[in-house]
Amino acid sequence: MNDLSSDKISFTNLIEDVVDQNRCVACGACEAVCPVNVIKLDNFVPTLIGKCIECGICYNNCPRTDFDDKTLEELIHGRTRNEKEALTGIYSGVYAARAIPPDIQERAQDGGVVTALLSQFLDDGGDAVIVAGLDEEHPWLPKPTIARTRDEIVRAAGTKYTPSPTLVGLKKAVKEEKLEKVAVVGTPCQIRGLTRLTYGPMKNIKYKNSVDLKVGLFCMETFNHDSFIDYLRENNVDPAKVTKFEIKKGRFYAHAGEERLHRARLKKVKNLIRSCCAQCDDFSSEYADISVGNVGSPPGYSTVLVRTEKGKKALDSAIKSGLIEAETIESFEKGDTLVHKLAAMKKSSH
Repeated sequence: MNDLSSDKISFTNLIEDVVDQNRCVACGACEAVCPVNVIKLDNFVPTLIGKCIECGICYNNCPRTDFDDKTLEELIHGRTRNEKEALTGIYSGVYAARAIPPDIQERAQDGGVVTALLSQFLDDGGDAVIVAGLDEEHPWLPKPTIARTRDEIVRAAGTKYTPSPTLVGLKKAVKEEKLEKVAVVGTPCQIRGLTRLTYGPMKNIKYKNSVDLKVGLFCMETFNHDSFIDYLRENNVDPAKVTKFEIKKGRFYAHAGEERLHRARLKKVKNLIRSCCAQCDDFSSEYADISVGNVGSPPGYSTVLVRTEKGKKALDSAIKSGLIEAETIESFEKGDTLVHKLAAMKKSSH
């Protein structure tokens, strides 16, 4: 990695240290923070479309360049993680939760908690939420979507398993549409990028003031989109007919409504995983306000880690309004849940 104390850090350094090392996660942080708007993601790769002014802002806000975890935790929480939080990041409460409304349950991946939290965010005065929707012209190609209504949030529900440049959506919402209160849903790497650009040494004040809630997703890895679509077709699965993908108990599934189109052991799809995922050690979106995942809770429920006051407020509001039901997971403190085991696997493989 380059010495960040040097005077000139440019886009070239980002390419050399991140893209060329297969570390880029295509989150869009570099595009979102470039002060002269000369960085664009082209087919998920950061590309220079104008003259770089060598300000170093893209480099210092990338989730894959070196940064001080402890300093970031101090800025967010006023403390660093304790021994029990070593694998999961800082949290104040852990719950098994699920959404109650039928329209959310029908579309949701597991407990529907993320969809319910975002719906409540709008009800509480939020302008919009940044979610991973789908491109209408290319099957199962995620694209960042600015959702302003509950219906739009529900339509975007469900795990995509391939990356969406979420922070490009944030740029459009804040810099172009001038929205002042937004929530962002993202994977651990996306949430890290978002946290750097709202709390880091080269943070962007517009984003800091506008991002009101960060909802993080549990994530082990994601697939390369083109390879993923090719794999489906090679296995006689029409991607356009798939309504839901899921990974459970070591197997990958593709469904069309109630019909199961495909089932495979996870090792069969391992070669579809993006190389950048092997270099990530964050399973539970440690820098989110509230983190949600489908392991560590009973079927039909999600595990929810509340990390900040904003996260607690969001969950409490959704419970109070009847969108979510939740119970504390008392055994989490023992540190031997599936959440801890997967987090340990991810840190040990890093």
